[in-house]
Amino acid sequence: MFVKSIQLAQKAIFPIFRFERLSDSKTNIGVAGTGFFVNQNGYFITVAHVFDASNKNTSYKFWGHLPDKIRNPNIEIVEVARDDSYDIVVGRVSLNNTDFFYLDTDVPLIGHSVCISGYPMSKISPNNKGGLELGGVRRYFQPSFVLDKVMTDIDNGKGLKRRHKGFLVRDVGLFGMSGGPVFDIKGRVIGIQASVTDPRVSSNGTRSITVENAIAIQSSLIEDLLNKHKIKYFKIKS
Repeated sequence: MFVKSIQLAQKAIFPIFRFERLSDSKTNIGVAGTGFFVNQNGYFITVAHVFDASNKNTSYKFWGHLPDKIRNPNIEIVEVARDDSYDIVVGRVSLNNTDFFYLDTDVPLIGHSVCISGYPMSKISPNNKGGLELGGVRRYFQPSFVLDKVMTDIDNGKGLKRRHKGFLVRDVGLFGMSGGPVFDIKGRVIGIQASVTDPRVSSNGTRSITVENAIAIQSSLIEDLLNKHKIKYFKIKS
């Protein structure tokens, strides 16, 4: 059902690499989250909390559409616009002719089929040439459906509260998927993977199951930020 839209997603999403220089000879590298392009000029969307752990020694890079298209050298990610209150960032990498998603800014109905995506459980290791092996940085796609509308405030652990306004998705997103697009079977982005609900416990008296659901930020808030800063994007109505 999602075959065609996933083929598009493979070209439009990418992992956001976080570099933290610890010394002249040592740098920590990991995947902080996921971004997706919204036009052909290298402009992309992700969530603001991907960048919360930044300091003067931190930088963020585009290293290609892994695992099949690695770009060397990597490219510095530049922040263009931000809405901290709704946890959205517009960034840019110096690329042209990027494949991109169209936005659908209607809030999806309960039961609507969607797919969440991103780069969780990334494995980065040294190779025998003195570089890094990035084959373990792989895309993840999880078909799911919309459970309900939602609006909740999320504390980033440093006193900053952001509002995640959008909808609940049945299947939980994993670390590394923050900022990834939530898209439908036609390949239209209807939201951004933002957070998960607090764990709830279902029990029959002898066994217990912990349940969490993904929270997606609705695409209309992306549109608001893009319009405010006069950034080109493409939109399709349902």
